[in-house]
Amino acid sequence: MQKQILASACTLLGLLTVWSTVRAQAPAVASNPVEEARAILQAVEADDSARELVSRAVNQAHVTLDQAAHTTAPEQRATLDLTALEWAEIARDLKRARDAEQASDRLEQSLSALQTELVRTRASVEQALARVGRARQELLDLERNKAGGSAAPGAQR
Repeated sequence: MQKQILASACTLLGLLTVWSTVRAQAPAVASNPVEEARAILQAVEADDSARELVSRAVNQAHVTLDQAAHTTAPEQRATLDLTALEWAEIARDLKRARDAEQASDRLEQSLSALQTELVRTRASVEQALARVGRARQELLDLERNKAGGSAAPGAQR
């Protein structure tokens, strides 16, 4: 049982580590939306395992950043910069959701293994209790037979 608690604690510690790593990877608020979008995109693109999932949002962010770079109107550029930041944040959020889902799957698997072990342990305890009960009954039967057997020869003398 202590192993199960230790395993659960280790799993929880692992999830907290993943969560803090994801939080640490999130850049501090940049001085402008373009820098923040580029920082987010760099962090998201560093994870090859999420590439397919976030590819559309990453591509949209890059296209929008390119459009903003070639735009001369300040209002339009600001709008495109914010749109690029939103696409980058969507990519980051998709990656975070995938990471959370994977962590949840690992937790579910650990929980399932713990539940299976608990059922097996309960069955073992029930079997042991049944054996103890049978042994007690056999001991009582032997004591009765011994008491009954020794009283009869004494009565014949």
